[in-house]
Amino acid sequence: MNFDVITIGAAVRDVYVQSKDFIVEERGTNTIPEACFVLGGKLEVEAPYFSSGGGATNAAATFAHLGLKTSCIAKIGADDTGRDIINDLRTHGVHTNLLISTDKEQTGYSTLLTTNDGRRTALVYRGASASVQAKELPWERMTCKWLYLSSLNGDLGLLKKIFAHAATNDIHVTWNPGSASLKQGLNKLAPLLRRTDILSLNREEAAQLTRLAPSDLRTIIKRLNEHVGGAVVITDGNHGAYASNGGETFFAFPGNIAPTNTTGAGDAFGSAFTAGMIVFQDPIMAIRLATINAESVIQKVGAKNGILDRMPGSRRLGQIRVEPYTL
Repeated sequence: MNFDVITIGAAVRDVYVQSKDFIVEERGTNTIPEACFVLGGKLEVEAPYFSSGGGATNAAATFAHLGLKTSCIAKIGADDTGRDIINDLRTHGVHTNLLISTDKEQTGYSTLLTTNDGRRTALVYRGASASVQAKELPWERMTCKWLYLSSLNGDLGLLKKIFAHAATNDIHVTWNPGSASLKQGLNKLAPLLRRTDILSLNREEAAQLTRLAPSDLRTIIKRLNEHVGGAVVITDGNHGAYASNGGETFFAFPGNIAPTNTTGAGDAFGSAFTAGMIVFQDPIMAIRLATINAESVIQKVGAKNGILDRMPGSRRLGQIRVEPYTL
């Protein structure tokens, strides 16, 4: 079976827990906000919300919603949680024939403690999703036009084999590397970055990869352009997003959106940008589509609830303001 896109990465069960008793403290302008709880206390929470999560499943749902034939490769346990993920993916129109199932490990699980303004802290048990091995991938059935790679637990050997498969079969690659890969740095990842068609990161991740200060955004983009073979996409939360291919760089202005939940925003943006490039072959249209999808996602609880139901029309896309950005 030939697919437009196959996503590869994590599949976990997400449970969202929200409470007015979660207190956020900001101790200074240069410190990271902290969520505070009374040790040994008991907090009342709102009704928990359960859904599938993980970069591979979140991205796959966006591709499928936007009309692209999509399958997902991720490792799950042969348990009730794994079956819930399969069923959830199917409700989003994602093919599940390439999922890897094991009875030796449990499906990954993530508890997301969410504040009233949408920020969250994730307690993550990666489970089976952290142990994908090259011999488990269905190589002969990985026939597609695009691969969308998310976190693979920093397994450089596996990544090299996936990129080699893509090169041999003329498959385009979007890469949203996880923290374990980012820690390896530009020099170690350079051979893979040169073969990446779209690199999708947030501002902090881009700074980590380049070993530059997050405030030095122009230098970050220039440095990434020197290493990435295709486009570089950087999201900056409620400050907008950037897309650059070395020759041109664009900035998409954010909408005036009050987030309910920020989980899955990066997956929503990177996958929708890729879908936009597949459909329109135009970075301006792609960053508009990505902005609309990400802003829709952050208005709902769960990483998939707010995903666009269909490709928006030209009028809606044109409402997103995009301007050239000078490096």
